[in-house]
Amino acid sequence: MLKSTSSLGLLLAFSALLFFTSCASLTGFQTGRTVGKGNGQFMISLNASQSPDFDFDSNDSTEVDHFFFPNVEMGGRLGITDKFDLGLRVNSFLNIAVDGKYQLIGDQSSDVALSVGAGLGTFGLISALWNAQIPLYFSFHPAENIDLYLNPRYIVQFAAGDLNTGLHYFGGNAGILFGRKVKFGIDAGLYNLDAFEAIDLQSIATVGIGVIIPIN
Repeated sequence: MLKSTSSLGLLLAFSALLFFTSCASLTGFQTGRTVGKGNGQFMISLNASQSPDFDFDSNDSTEVDHFFFPNVEMGGRLGITDKFDLGLRVNSFLNIAVDGKYQLIGDQSSDVALSVGAGLGTFGLISALWNAQIPLYFSFHPAENIDLYLNPRYIVQFAAGDLNTGLHYFGGNAGILFGRKVKFGIDAGLYNLDAFEAIDLQSIATVGIGVIIPIN
């Protein structure tokens, strides 16, 4: 916890970042498989998250509280090659993110699949607040209509022009999808938060339900 006035000022700056923490997309609903060249997907999900907040009216101004918030996210993917996808996601906090996903192990029908990705997001395209993401996508497909996945992910959130002030997210998502073509899923995520300075920000948890519709 902070013990000085200057540190409190830094904490106030981070609280402004945390106000928009929920803007960064923390949803999963992705397996290790790419969609394949010329194919696509549309996804929509309803999510509920728990995030840290700062209560500056309490006796201890550095106390970390939590609040809950719902959000809706929509997204799409397009297969550029059999191994490489491009994706776009937009959520109800006006976060817009683009990403790429490259499959390292398996194909669109393999029982085990592994992909690596990278993405960049911003708040409403006009904000100075950005986030960059590096996920891994691992999935196991025990049956044609069941997909189990685990997506560890690192996220850095920062203000444009000030790379020394921001947040690190360390965590990931896990979930299950049901269906042969149209897939319905349950997703859960947990991320620890660390600032670029030594401030204890605790963690963010999220859970959601979603549907993925193939587009050929």
